Amino acid sequence: MKHWQCIAMLDMDELPTLARHAEDLGFEGVSLGEHLITFSEQYEDYAYSKNNMIRWYPETHWPDPWVQIAALAQVTERLRFLTSVYVLPLHTPFDVAKSISTAANISRGRVILGAGIGWQKSEFELVGQDFHTRGRRCDEMLEVMQKLWSGEPVSHQGEFYRFPSLQMSPGLAEPLPIYIGGFSEAAIKRAARHDGWIGGQHEMAEVEALVPQLLAERSRQGRADDPFDICLGLYDPSPENIARCEALGVSKLYREAFCDANGMASRMTLEEKLRDMEAFASRHLT
Repeated sequence: MKHWQCIAMLDMDELPTLARHAEDLGFEGVSLGEHLITFSEQYEDYAYSKNNMIRWYPETHWPDPWVQIAALAQVTERLRFLTSVYVLPLHTPFDVAKSISTAANISRGRVILGAGIGWQKSEFELVGQDFHTRGRRCDEMLEVMQKLWSGEPVSHQGEFYRFPSLQMSPGLAEPLPIYIGGFSEAAIKRAARHDGWIGGQHEMAEVEALVPQLLAERSRQGRADDPFDICLGLYDPSPENIARCEALGVSKLYREAFCDANGMASRMTLEEKLRDMEAFASRHLT
């Protein structure tokens, strides 16, 4: 099992230092999130926190992850990058495919797309995308994007996207790993069709239930013997829980982004974050 550090919800100025430190300490990679905007009045439940409230402040930084990944790739050599998660159906498959392929080529293949379908209807309405078709559009977007990444002439005739033969260059030399987030039956099936599943912060009881469900779906699709990554974080990353995750089949465990006791975006100084990473590395990465 590999260890990752989440660097979402942090000041952009700190990210190059944190990324270099993560690489030096032996973390496999870092994860970044995506949010276009934060509404001044938040009225939709956020299912990925204990109290259903968002975990960040209006002033919390959410840089475009692909631009940020391309920049961080220039100050690191081995560190890998994961989006946790990128809300795919807020966008079009063409601009996303171009941004991801650019970041993947700049980083020499160190990028993993962690994708989800989103939860905030008001954000979809803001950019003119249909909230209710987001699952089906996500599936078709992934199909279209993989065609575009071939770098060869491709065409497509689908429910939402239709285009004649065209080509997006440069393509990708190697297939780009795709992880899917979400807890619904559709999300589990979608993840099993791709390369992995990505979660948030979880109690061990949730992990005990989720991992067998994912592996069972993978088996139902006839892909039990193919590589499949399970990536998540723990509210209680005790040595016992970390060992249990590894035994269950979790392949990537990421640390939260230095959140406070209430799970909110970090108020720690950069020096405190660096020391926190060092303390974890001394226990788990040696």
